[in-house]
Amino acid sequence: MLWSGGGPAGMEAARVAAKKGHSVTLFETATELGGQLHIAAVPPRKNEICRAIEDLVHAVHTQGVTLKLGQTANIQSILALEPDAVIVAVGASSFIPPIPGIDGKNLYDAWQVLAGKYKVSGRVAVIGGGVVGCETAEYLATQGCKVSIIEMGDQIGGDISVTVLPSMLENYKAYGVEQYTGYMVTSINSGEVNCKDKNGSIAQIPYDYVVIASGARPVVFDTEALSVKGIEVVQVGDCCEVADISYATKKAKH
Repeated sequence: MLWSGGGPAGMEAARVAAKKGHSVTLFETATELGGQLHIAAVPPRKNEICRAIEDLVHAVHTQGVTLKLGQTANIQSILALEPDAVIVAVGASSFIPPIPGIDGKNLYDAWQVLAGKYKVSGRVAVIGGGVVGCETAEYLATQGCKVSIIEMGDQIGGDISVTVLPSMLENYKAYGVEQYTGYMVTSINSGEVNCKDKNGSIAQIPYDYVVIASGARPVVFDTEALSVKGIEVVQVGDCCEVADISYATKKAKH
């Protein structure tokens, strides 16, 4: 009997384990399966991820996995099932950098914005020019926001496919998305993000909302109590190493 979370890695691990003949119980804190795939499907050109969600959910049901949705797994609930092995796929959480003023008003995490938990409008400063930051910026621009991206590196979208990036940059041009590459955020004041580049040049970017897209960190799930009882524990997906969907599902197969 195995346990896993309900994101792409957890669902794939559950599917493979069940197909091999194991009795699998899957815990998921949310009331639906899919995890971060629901967020990933929001930006432009990403709607087909919805099909991936449907396929994984269908596969989990087809293989007879027992689902415990809306339930956060803990050591007690796991031990109650007397498992032979436990697969931990609790994912990652977004990283909030220790910038002075980061706890001010109208500052939201990119995942929360893409999930629709918070609405932003007007002038939006996106801190972070990685995949999530770039996609969030493009999405908000298409929603009518005046967007500025602030990235410490020399360019944005370094991890974005070369087949996708040109289209994204065309959209940036069409919607007037401003790019501040090579700038580090030094502080956030009411209505203004303060930045400087490596030469000491200062930029002050006005905002109505700030969206943080500064990467993710693995979620830690303490499994010592399981190991002490001789239960095999395997970690898969973002809680093992933060990566993309393809990596998560490939690792979950093994």
